[in-house]
Amino acid sequence: MARHSLWSKAMLGICVLSFVTAPGCVIHLSSWSGSSNQATYERTVTQEAPGGTSSTLDVQTESGSIAITGGKTETFKIEARIAGHAPTEEEAKELAEQVEITVTPVGDTLKVRAKKPDPKNNRSVSVSYTISSPRRMSVNCNSSYGSLSVADIEGTVNGKSTNGSIKADNVQGVTNLDTAYGSITCNTIAGRSVTLRSTNGSITIGNCKGTLKADTSYGSISCRQFSDGDLSLKSTNGRVEISDASFGECDADTSYGSVACTRAKGSRIKLQSNNGNVDLNDAEARQIDLSTSYGRIEAGQITTGGLPARSGNGSANITCTDACP
Repeated sequence: MARHSLWSKAMLGICVLSFVTAPGCVIHLSSWSGSSNQATYERTVTQEAPGGTSSTLDVQTESGSIAITGGKTETFKIEARIAGHAPTEEEAKELAEQVEITVTPVGDTLKVRAKKPDPKNNRSVSVSYTISSPRRMSVNCNSSYGSLSVADIEGTVNGKSTNGSIKADNVQGVTNLDTAYGSITCNTIAGRSVTLRSTNGSITIGNCKGTLKADTSYGSISCRQFSDGDLSLKSTNGRVEISDASFGECDADTSYGSVACTRAKGSRIKLQSNNGNVDLNDAEARQIDLSTSYGRIEAGQITTGGLPARSGNGSANITCTDACP
């Protein structure tokens, strides 16, 4: 009997249960896993909500990731992955099952939230979302501890994470992304303005249209294929790189690192490093300003009406095209 009881408990520990608790809501209960000090219990809740008159999707979580993808649909499909963490399996399960996911229309905004218990020491709850949305939709998403991902959206996108990476793909609209600790990656963004800010992480931009401002305190910045606006890139500590860009004005600045720009065209180009090399190649602008306090300056195939170049401690080699006055 004892042997049979132990076998039953072992089988119970690895089983997976699935049942429907309400129309449009499916919960999957899976086995928990954890070290001797921490157990984890997970369940998944899915809900649907009509698009209706909603023009903005607003999603927040304190701990967990958020991934939103637009598509040819008139409804929202929301999957919430809930995890309870506690010293015992029973406590972890109890925490996870106390979480309630709410999807509430407020005016023209659909708000997705989680009502959670207040865990004691060495206990926590995380909620991560995967959401499919109508493509024409503005998005606000915020996570204190977790990554953000937004793709295939036509509307304003605001994303903020205190501790996590942010990724945006194929967005048409004003875009504002901010993370304290994490990288930012943007591809195929077209908006009147694009503002990217990381306190500690790299910023990578590809195929962006619209006035762009990217700023990081500790990390590199890479911008490829940019057009239709002014370009401002600043890193306190990291390399700044630009290629295949056309703009009104370009201002690239780093305190510690190199600045490199190739195949660029605009009314004004300003590249500056306090401590690093400055490289410019195949560029055309009415005014070009290159400077570094400690490093060399290399410029080739340049077409401009004026080119001040200053190096506090290094060489300066400049070659202009025949089109220069």
